[in-house]
Amino acid sequence: MKKILLLLFFSCGLSISSAQNPQIQGDLMLCPWTNGTAIVTNQAYDTYQWYYKYWFTSDPYVAISGATSDSFTYDWYTYDQALLKVVVTLGGETYESNEIQIDSYAWASLFIVNEMNSSVSVDGNNGNFLLCQGGSFNNTINSPYNTNIQWYKDDVAIPGANDISYLITEPGSYYVEAAPDFCPNSSSSNQGMPMVVEWDTNCNLSIDNPTLSNAINMYPNPVTHTLLLDINQNIAIKSYTIIDNLGKVLLQQDLAFKKNNLSIDVSNLSDGFYNLIIESKSEKTIKKFIKE
Repeated sequence: MKKILLLLFFSCGLSISSAQNPQIQGDLMLCPWTNGTAIVTNQAYDTYQWYYKYWFTSDPYVAISGATSDSFTYDWYTYDQALLKVVVTLGGETYESNEIQIDSYAWASLFIVNEMNSSVSVDGNNGNFLLCQGGSFNNTINSPYNTNIQWYKDDVAIPGANDISYLITEPGSYYVEAAPDFCPNSSSSNQGMPMVVEWDTNCNLSIDNPTLSNAINMYPNPVTHTLLLDINQNIAIKSYTIIDNLGKVLLQQDLAFKKNNLSIDVSNLSDGFYNLIIESKSEKTIKKFIKE
């Protein structure tokens, strides 16, 4: 009987001691330039002292100066890959908490993939892009930059240019800002090394002649239902293509060298910015319009 009572007393003592141990929880994954907080969750104690060590070393835990309350706020840089715990006292007894491990997000630097084609080349002297008039080329930012996207031309935000890809159709200095969705406030950009685009004066003007644009009047813009083209009677249109800012072909039609006015139903397009590529027998031009 005494053995049973002693065993019960010993078991209860372990249970009470275990119940006194502090339990901590905290922010385990941190974005760059942010802080996290760990806190004792189960009860109040007389004193607190937080400790840390890096999990990949055999060094002992180190007391954190000034970290003597029931919570501790830590920065993403100092405590990346750190283990945290807290040692407390209650009624003259000392108790130690569980450990939590802190980590921070890391990802590749932002860069842009340029989808080159016959209408664009790179100037070997300065790295600038040379674009034929009437030509275009698509540009896509790398993963994981998929949120808070904004493309810029000549340091001015391009309205509606908020996708991972942007189709460049004219000269300018281009850059993009973006962030990953798991750290939406941690934006990066290539503003320090923008893409500089110039007209290529060596292009075959019989193919990329800008005079075609002047021979076609497009309206209304913005458009809701029907896009109208007034075509100079001396011009015969071979085809037209509508693409979005990702370079995706949405509408395309061959016209068998149509010479009179043209109407295009765009009512099924989503609201946004689009490019209309118009081709004659030997020329092409790109006109921009807004669907609303």
